[in-house]
Amino acid sequence: MQADKPHSEPEIIPPVQARRGAARGEARTRVFVESGAAERVYVARTGPLGFILFVLITAVLSAVMLALLLGALLFVLPLLVLFVAGAIVVVIARAYFSRSP
Repeated sequence: MQADKPHSEPEIIPPVQARRGAARGEARTRVFVESGAAERVYVARTGPLGFILFVLITAVLSAVMLALLLGALLFVLPLLVLFVAGAIVVVIARAYFSRSP
């Protein structure tokens, strides 16, 4: 069984032309979809403000996740303590009632 030939060939842009296009502000990446049309994807470097916003958003999301995890731990911890205490009481009661007089 022979593999199907791709509908379109990838476009290889030499590095010299890519640098000239980037200097003029043209798209540096092209994405080909199945319809055969090319869509432009603009890729820009993140500036200092964008980086600071990214770090702040990441820190806020991390703090929220930590608060949720600690809240879940504080909810489950008393249940765990009650379960362990109940298991200890059951073991002691079983040992007390199973001895022969």
